[in-house]
Amino acid sequence: MDVLYFLKHSAFDDLELRYSLRSIERHMPWVRRVVVFGDRPEWLAGPESGIFHVPDEAIAWIGPYRTPVANTFLMFYLTALLPELDEEYIFFSDDFVLLRDLTPDEAQRNRYLQDLATLDSRGTGLWKDSLWRTHDLLKRLGYGTLNYETHTPAWFRKQWVLDAYRDLRDFVTEDRWQGPMSITAILSHVQKHHPRPLVHLETEGSRVGFYGKPPAYDEIVSLASAADARFLNYDDSAFGPDLQRFLARRFPHPCRYERPETPASPTGAIIDTVSVPVS
Repeated sequence: MDVLYFLKHSAFDDLELRYSLRSIERHMPWVRRVVVFGDRPEWLAGPESGIFHVPDEAIAWIGPYRTPVANTFLMFYLTALLPELDEEYIFFSDDFVLLRDLTPDEAQRNRYLQDLATLDSRGTGLWKDSLWRTHDLLKRLGYGTLNYETHTPAWFRKQWVLDAYRDLRDFVTEDRWQGPMSITAILSHVQKHHPRPLVHLETEGSRVGFYGKPPAYDEIVSLASAADARFLNYDDSAFGPDLQRFLARRFPHPCRYERPETPASPTGAIIDTVSVPVS
């Protein structure tokens, strides 16, 4: 089974991806290969190390779609056409970090965040507007009302993606925020046609998340040490000094997905090699 990333360069020189990859090497040793679609960090290793980079231009011509590709549903569709990617894969983002060992069975759990039909408020902002447009569309088309945007690794099959794109492509656009939100749309399609047991993320208690502001170091350590914590996720606003310090301690050494000649931590990163016990 492979791992797939969609990557756009970050404001932190792609430091987030370094730590995410290091966590995969440590906690998912069964992964066959990693495929990075989109931008390519200078420090990324090559196929001989089990990691493949595919630029947008390599496959976007089939649309033809504008590059860089901005819409994630299109990214899922295009990568489902890549021979480099296995039929089954785990989707990651650069801000997903594993905190514990993850077995293939655990990685394949069908996690959801909430049932949108039970919420009273829709909130505001581009992301929430996109989520609710997706909800309204899927409900009208006879799909479920669950939100699968868990910000945790998610299991996909190429055929699931292609089937969902076939049935929903009239609504897919090249704009990042328009059209159905990819993960919720695709997994809702899967759940309708190939039902699987559902796992409520909050009940499972497997994700530690930080959003909106940088968390304090002690808070990070405390939450990440919880017995059920498997996944760490954060947004750009939370990726402050203490979170970088925690990740530098947790994953101090380069992994095989990084070029050997690159430094363990890029310029400007917080370097701290004190080890943190892991289970």
